[in-house]
Amino acid sequence: MRSIRTNLVLWLVTSLAVGSIAVLAGTYVLTRMQIGTVFDDELKQVALAVHLREDWIGAGRVRIARPGFALSLRAYDASGHVYFNTALPSLPPDLPQLFGEGFTRIDTSEGPWRVYTHVTPEGIVQVGQAVDTREALARALSLRVLTPMLLLIPVLAAVIGWALKRALAPLDETSRRVSDRDAARLDPLPTDNVSAELLPLVAQINALLGRLSDSLDGQRRFLADAAHELRSPVAALALQVQIAERARTPEARAAAMGELASGIERARRLVQQLLDYARLEPGVRTEAPSDVDVAGLARDVVGGFAARAEERAVDLGAEADAPARISASEWEIRSLIENLVDNALRYAPPGTPVTVAVRGAGGGVDIAVTDRGPGIPAAERERVFERFHRVAGDATPGTGLGLAIVKAIVDRHRGSIVLGETQPGAPAPGLAVHIALPAGEPRDARAGLKAALSPGPA
Repeated sequence: MRSIRTNLVLWLVTSLAVGSIAVLAGTYVLTRMQIGTVFDDELKQVALAVHLREDWIGAGRVRIARPGFALSLRAYDASGHVYFNTALPSLPPDLPQLFGEGFTRIDTSEGPWRVYTHVTPEGIVQVGQAVDTREALARALSLRVLTPMLLLIPVLAAVIGWALKRALAPLDETSRRVSDRDAARLDPLPTDNVSAELLPLVAQINALLGRLSDSLDGQRRFLADAAHELRSPVAALALQVQIAERARTPEARAAAMGELASGIERARRLVQQLLDYARLEPGVRTEAPSDVDVAGLARDVVGGFAARAEERAVDLGAEADAPARISASEWEIRSLIENLVDNALRYAPPGTPVTVAVRGAGGGVDIAVTDRGPGIPAAERERVFERFHRVAGDATPGTGLGLAIVKAIVDRHRGSIVLGETQPGAPAPGLAVHIALPAGEPRDARAGLKAALSPGPA
C-alpha cells in the first residue's frame, strides 16, 4: 500500500505535468491565433503597399525577395495576365488566381496557404504565405514559453517532497508513540504540540484507550468478584463433604447429603449465572435473532419451575394465552424470564402467588412478573441491577446476578425495565417487574452492559 506522502507527491507532480500539457496546448492555440492575426495583417499591408503603376515595367517580371521575407506576391490584370511575381519565396504553381477582395485558405501541392487578394483599378495583387510556416513559428514560441515550466517540475517535485516530509512529521511522531506502547499501557496519548489535523485522531485514539481501560477494569473486577463469590460455596461444599464423612448415623448422613446437594445446586446456579453473564459481554456472539413467541416461552419457564414452586407452596402461574412475538434471541429471552421467576420464588412467602404476565403491545411485548415478598426499597432499585449487589440485611440465598443479567438483556434488546410494588403500602409490598421490549432486533453490543459491569451506581 502506498504511503500518504507518496500519493500526495504523485498526485501533485501528475497535476503539474497535466497542467503543463494543458498550458502548452492553450499557449499553442493562442499563439497560433495571434500569429495568424499578425501575418494576416502583414499580408494585407503588403498587398496595399504595392503600386502597380510604379512597380510594373514589363510583363512577366520576377522580383527576388530580400532574405528573410516569408511572403509570396504576384500581380496580374483582370484577364489573368501576370505583371510580376516574386521568387524565393514564390507562390505554388497550382495556386489559382483570384479576382475577389479578401482572405482565403487554399490547399495546394505544397500544403495549405493563406492568401489575401487586393483588387485595384490597375490590377490585382495577391499575397500569400504557407500555413506550415505559421504553425512552425507558433510551436517554437510555445516551447520557449513552456521550457522553463518543464524544467521547474522536477524542482517543484523535490520541494513538495521535502515540504510533505516536514508536514507529515507529526503523523510519524504520533505513530511512533503508539508503536512504542505495550498492551499494558492504556493511558492517553499526549496532545502537546499535536497539529490541528491530527488532534481529532489522537482524541479518538484516547477515547478508545479509555473504553478499553474501562472494559479491562470491569473484567478484572468481574473476575475478582466471581472468584470471591465462588470461594464461599466451594468452601461450604468442602465443609459439607467433611460433615457427611463424619456422620455416625444414617439420619445424620442423609441430612449432610441433603445439605451437600443444596450446596451443589447453589454452586451450579452461580456458575450458570456467571456463564450467562459472560455471554452478554460486548463483542461476544450469541445466536441470531429469530421470531420468538414470548408468551410460549413464559409458559415453558413456568412449567419448568412448577415443582420448585409446589415445594415452596407458592402459587406460580402464567397469564400468557395469546401469542406475543418479537424478533429477539430466544436464549436471552428465556434467561430473562427464568431469572425473574427464580428471583420471585426466592422471596415469595408460602401460600402467596407469583404471576408471569405477557401481552403484545404496539408491535412489541410487555412482560410483568409480580410476587408478594418484601419487595425492594425505592433507594435500592437502581443498585440492584449491579452485579453481586444484595440489599442490606437480605439473608435470602442468592448470587446478586439475576437482576443484573435481566437488565443486560433488556438493554441489549433496546427495551426498558421498571421496578415497582405489587401491593403499595402493605407490610409486604412485593415486587412488580415491568419490562417493555420493542419489535426490532437486538443490538450486537449492548450500550448498557458497561453500566452493569461497573460496581458503582448505574
